[in-house]
Amino acid sequence: MTDQPSISFDLSVLCVEDEPVTLEFLKEMLRPHVRQVLCAKDGHEGFFEFARSRPDIVLTDMEMPRMDGLEMSQAIRSLSPITQIVLITGLEDPRILKRGIQLKADGFLSKPISIQDLLGTLERCNETIRFQREAMTQRKLRELILNCLPYPLVLLNTATYQVLFANSEAQLMDITPNEPVSGPFFPEPVRREIHESMSFAQKLENTGTPLQIEAAGKTWEISISPVAADTSLYVAVDITARQHLESLKADVERIIRHDLKSPLGAIIGLPDMLLYQSGLSETMIESLTLIRDAGHNMLNQINLSLDLFKMEQDSYKLNPEPVEIMALMREALPQIGQFVRMMQLRVEIKINGCKATSDEQFFVFGEKLLCLSMLSNLLKNAAEASPKGGTITIGLKTAQNGAKITIHNQGAIPAVIRNRLFEKYVTAGKRHGTGLGAYSAALIAKTLGGEISATSSEDAGTTISIVLPSPPATAREELDRSVF
Repeated sequence: MTDQPSISFDLSVLCVEDEPVTLEFLKEMLRPHVRQVLCAKDGHEGFFEFARSRPDIVLTDMEMPRMDGLEMSQAIRSLSPITQIVLITGLEDPRILKRGIQLKADGFLSKPISIQDLLGTLERCNETIRFQREAMTQRKLRELILNCLPYPLVLLNTATYQVLFANSEAQLMDITPNEPVSGPFFPEPVRREIHESMSFAQKLENTGTPLQIEAAGKTWEISISPVAADTSLYVAVDITARQHLESLKADVERIIRHDLKSPLGAIIGLPDMLLYQSGLSETMIESLTLIRDAGHNMLNQINLSLDLFKMEQDSYKLNPEPVEIMALMREALPQIGQFVRMMQLRVEIKINGCKATSDEQFFVFGEKLLCLSMLSNLLKNAAEASPKGGTITIGLKTAQNGAKITIHNQGAIPAVIRNRLFEKYVTAGKRHGTGLGAYSAALIAKTLGGEISATSSEDAGTTISIVLPSPPATAREELDRSVF
């Protein structure tokens, strides 16, 4: 007799058969190949053995007394839908076979059973069980991770408002799995966001501002992200402390601004009083003027910092008027004069491609202080980034979509921040850099209704481009009349 190959499966198998000889035959054939073999003499006994032991596979005859194999299998499926059920039949009666198919049995074995058919069926069932176990392990791992998160997280059916999964934090907030969404975490704006009538692809591209709600005595930031068709991920993050800190920060900043502005009155006023005195030397007049102008500049910077705060909060009220950029350049360039001399830099200004003359004018539509601050920051950055002996080229050009200002220098933005230049606190290579110059310039350009962009490479240097609105036709006519 040829020995059968030994195939081992980490499985427990329940054999349900009313014929003692067949039951013993199954038991002896399975024992060398599986972890555990359980036996039952009919469907009634088999069901109780399954409820007690929860085997991986059930091999059952279809026709048995008290409870046949199909009735037992249906009862088992009600307890465990994923259990592998293999029906043993002679296949004589097509009605019985049809019932087995309706049960969605995982396999069929015909009598007399051969060892090859039995092992082949075990191998197929083992593959299915292995995938089920891997999926269960992954699911438990995901649930463990999600339950460790310190904020409520919910998986939703967006078509039915049904909670598919709720982590432990969500359940603490009375959000229950397998129940419809309800309660303070799902007010009407949130429900509209869950069920909004946009396609799945559009939802994926939507990057709108997260919703804020009040629930459980706290302020929450709600984000809803699609993960599949009709399924979205709901996340609620407690921002109560963050809002308090932001409010506290704003209060502290306002106090600092007030306390800084008070002594500036003396710094600005005293030089003016002294300048009225007679007998001052040119050196003293120059020094007092420098102190006074520095005080005014500091006052402007403090006022501007308050304006920048309002811009960040989208509460700044813009009062635009025609602003002459050439005049601002004459005011801004002296601020980098010392650096220009030290680095032996050249500064060129071109209007519509031609070298600018002293009497030419170029207008944008905005606010003078904002435009001056934006240009001062960008010129300072250009000067600091320029190589010794380099050239800073300022281009002013009338464009179809507004007035375009470009500032080019021959240095390159460090690659590590090249794509994040206009973000807050982004800086590299500057010992005392704060990363606020480019950020405030971008914020001002946006507030003025314009756009800002940058291109940079080692070969071509860096070009900052700003497009601002041009003065409307009525304002241009008034400017032309004022000239004559």
